Amino acid sequence: MPPLGELLRQRREEFGWTLEEVAQRTRIRRHYLQALEEGKYDHLPADVHVRGFLRTYAALLNLPFEEVRALYEQERGRPTLVSIAPVSPPPRRRSFVLPGLGGAFLFVLLVGSVAIWLHWGFLYPTTIPPTATPRPPTPTSILPTATPTARLLLGTPTPTPGPRPTVRTYEGVEAVFQVSAPCWVRVIADGAEKPVFEGTLRAGRTYTFTANLELRVRMGNAGGVRVNLNGQDLGVQGASGQVVDRVWKKE
Repeated sequence: MPPLGELLRQRREEFGWTLEEVAQRTRIRRHYLQALEEGKYDHLPADVHVRGFLRTYAALLNLPFEEVRALYEQERGRPTLVSIAPVSPPPRRRSFVLPGLGGAFLFVLLVGSVAIWLHWGFLYPTTIPPTATPRPPTPTSILPTATPTARLLLGTPTPTPGPRPTVRTYEGVEAVFQVSAPCWVRVIADGAEKPVFEGTLRAGRTYTFTANLELRVRMGNAGGVRVNLNGQDLGVQGASGQVVDRVWKKE
């Protein structure tokens, strides 16, 4: 059995879980879990889905994801990247004109134009008729006209007070989880023996947990959960794949 599958199976048996129980906790199908433990990667979907399975499974078993990923890449190999070279445009064709014929034609055209201009200029000189000098306009006095001005008195509007925002009060402890990546959690309220929730939170969803006095939470992938506690943003709870325990009490 491959080292990765052996590690997952031994860790699962230490917790005393069967494959069916792990499938219920992680929402991963049983035959995918069995294929991971037996190293049958040809029975699994695409590589990106397998890495998601390993992240969720490692979080449930409290295994560092970097170690699990390294074993997986060692057994299956890293995906090869294919580089695509840009296609160069075809060379442009140049058109060539015979310089001898073009130059001779332009020279003949220029000489003919100059000859015609000299001929008509000497034989038929152009007379320019005298232009009349315009008289300056007689200045006229323009009396200024008074422009009536009107005053417009505007009253200052009295602002209408808007409704005041209501501040929400919390009687106990309320934790709102905003999930960006799958994360296994166990939530215990007010010291109860049985958790109020134990399972994998789905990415893109929001979960709310409440208690009268105290909430105890264990997260298997703290980097995928952002917590808002009683209206206060506590931010992301840790790094990706990190296992974190939190205790929040009523103030």
